[in-house]
Amino acid sequence: MAPRVCLYYITFQCNDTCEFCQIWNDGALQGIESAPVERHIENLKNAKKGGALELQVLGGEPLLYDELPRFLAAAKEEGFETDLYTNGIKYMDRAKEIKGTTRTIYFSLDYPITDEHDRSRGTECFSTVIGNIRYALEIGENPVILYNITRDSLRFIPEMMEIAGKMLVKVRFNPVYDYNGLTGFERESLDYMKYFFNQKNVQLDLAALEFIKNRGNNIGYPRCRARETTITYLPDAARAVPCLFNRNGRQGREQACIGCASWPYMLPSFSIGLDRYRLLSEYSRLKTRQKEEIQ
Repeated sequence: MAPRVCLYYITFQCNDTCEFCQIWNDGALQGIESAPVERHIENLKNAKKGGALELQVLGGEPLLYDELPRFLAAAKEEGFETDLYTNGIKYMDRAKEIKGTTRTIYFSLDYPITDEHDRSRGTECFSTVIGNIRYALEIGENPVILYNITRDSLRFIPEMMEIAGKMLVKVRFNPVYDYNGLTGFERESLDYMKYFFNQKNVQLDLAALEFIKNRGNNIGYPRCRARETTITYLPDAARAVPCLFNRNGRQGREQACIGCASWPYMLPSFSIGLDRYRLLSEYSRLKTRQKEEIQ
């Protein structure tokens, strides 16, 4: 099976210090130097030839990458369906440069409350991000709130839904399984997230909730299929196999793989095999498409 998703960590630089992120405070990752944009564009061509159809542009903070407009334009020319993941702080500065080159722009929000979001991010940015989501709508882009749900922020789902409803944008539930040494959600918390699944502006993969309930990847019987389903590139244009967090190791079986629930890798992994995860994931995608058709 050819990989369908290209994960491109275009930079590890970031202007946030998120409490649950593993990247901004990883000295080894921060020490990786950026390659010329021409090498990244060549990687896009190779990924396309290798079967990738979707491109997820990640970081760090992608909007800090100077050559991002050229990179995204090249991805569009190659025919990728491109999703950009951003904290939203610098979006206004780059919006016109990248307009029309993405399918979706995911703006991260950790809390629907200014003080809590800013605390989680380590910088005062909540009002800026909200304003930039509105601006993305104004210029005809497709912004989606990426709601990073921890065991603390879970209680604010109704308030986040209210914000999204007022702005008429979708919310993608992104459960953060392991952060600051706190692992997992109680079953009641997973059921609470699931309660919102049928709301028309909610994007949620039910397979992710099932995976969390089962404590993530089991290295004895790994569910990870990152090698088969994804292609990962780093800021120096090197390829990471099978994934960013387990480079040159056994897929799903290394120390770093214990309990892993890294959704850029696990959600594509659920497309291989026939089990409850695959059925739940396909059902979730079907429901998302149905909601979009109704809207």
